[in-house]
Amino acid sequence: MRQTQSVPTVPVPKVDVFDLFPRALMVCDRRGRIVAANARFREILTGGRAVDGLAMSCCSLLGCRRADGPLEGSCVTALALDTAETLPELRVHLTGARPGAYVVAAAPLYKNRSHVVIELRPVRRSSRARPGLRIVTLGGLLVEGPDGPISGEWLEQRPGQLLRFLICERGKVAPADAIAEAICPHTASAGASNNVRGVIYALRARLEPGRPLRGEPSFVVSRRGGYALHPERVWIDADALEQRIDAGMAALAAGDRAGGREHLRRAVSLYDGSFLADEPYAEWALGERDRLEAITCDALRALARLHVDDPSAAIVYLERLAGIEPLDDDVQRQLISTWLRLGRKSRAVRHYHSFRIRLMREFGERPSFELSHLVANCAPRTRVGQ
Repeated sequence: MRQTQSVPTVPVPKVDVFDLFPRALMVCDRRGRIVAANARFREILTGGRAVDGLAMSCCSLLGCRRADGPLEGSCVTALALDTAETLPELRVHLTGARPGAYVVAAAPLYKNRSHVVIELRPVRRSSRARPGLRIVTLGGLLVEGPDGPISGEWLEQRPGQLLRFLICERGKVAPADAIAEAICPHTASAGASNNVRGVIYALRARLEPGRPLRGEPSFVVSRRGGYALHPERVWIDADALEQRIDAGMAALAAGDRAGGREHLRRAVSLYDGSFLADEPYAEWALGERDRLEAITCDALRALARLHVDDPSAAIVYLERLAGIEPLDDDVQRQLISTWLRLGRKSRAVRHYHSFRIRLMREFGERPSFELSHLVANCAPRTRVGQ
C-alpha cells in the first residue's frame, strides 16, 4: 500500500523558541493564510491581539500582487514554495499598530512545502544615514554602493555612459530620446527605445545586484517617460560642492567671515579635478563642467581674499586657481605677487616667463603686467619708527 507523506497539523514551533523570538515571525499555509504568529509579530501588527480569527493573509499584509508595490503580480508565499529556497529580502510598507517600512524575508518551513515562514524586520531610519549610492565625479568617476565600491569594465561601456549622462541631467527627468541620442547616436530611431531600456536594465543591475527581479529600483527611477537619479538616495560630490559654495557665499554676504571661510574651504576640498574628466569629449558634459569650474574659481578667489594678510595661506588657493585658469591674466598676477611677498623670487620669475610664453602662443599677446612692476610693488615697506 502506497504511503503518503504526513502533513504537520500544528505548524507552530515550541513557544519558548517561536513566541519569544526577538523578530516578528508568521507562518502561512499554501494559500498564503496566516496560521501562526509570534508575540513580536502581534505587537507590530495588532498591538498584541491574537491573529486567529482575523482572516489575514500574506497578500493583505504585504501588498502582494499590487501594481504599485515591490511584489507586482507575485505572492511571497507562492514564490517561496515555487523556488523551495529562501527568497531575496525586499522592503514593504505596513499599516497597523506600528506602521512603517519593513524588510521581509521568507523561506519554506517544511520539506513538503506545506507552509512558509516569513520574517519582518523594521527598517531603522536615521537622520544622519548615508545615501545608498555615492558618486564622485570631480576628477573622474567613482561609484560606491551600500556594500562598497562598484567598479569594473561596465563603467567604460554604455551603462557607465548612461550613468554619466544621468549625472549631468540630475535634478530633472532625462527623456528616453535624449538618452538614446547621447549614448546610442548611431542607432535607428525605431530601435532606440529598446536599446535605452536595455541599457537602463544593465545599469540598474550593476548598481543594485541584489535587487529582486520585480523589485522597485532604488537609484535609477522611471519618471514621466524618462529616467532620473533618485535625489535622496544618490549622493553626488558635485552637488555637495555647489551647496557648500552657496552656503559660504551667503555667510560672507551676511558678514560671517569665519562661517563663510569654513564652508568654502570644505567646498574646494571636494574639487579634485574637472567634472567627469574621464569623459572629456562628450558634448553633454561640457556645460556642467564649465559651470562647476566657474563656481569653484569664485570660491578660490574668495578664499584668497579672506587670507590677503596671510600670504602663506593665500598662496594655496591661488595656486589651485591658477591651475584651473592658466591663461587668466589677473589670476597669474596675484599668484606671482604672492610668491614675491613670500620671498620666493625664483619661483615667481619662472612662472612669469612660462605664463608669458603660453599667452603669446595662444593669443599672440603679452601679459598686462611687467615682472619688474610687481617686484617694486611687493618690496618691503619701512615702518614708521624703524
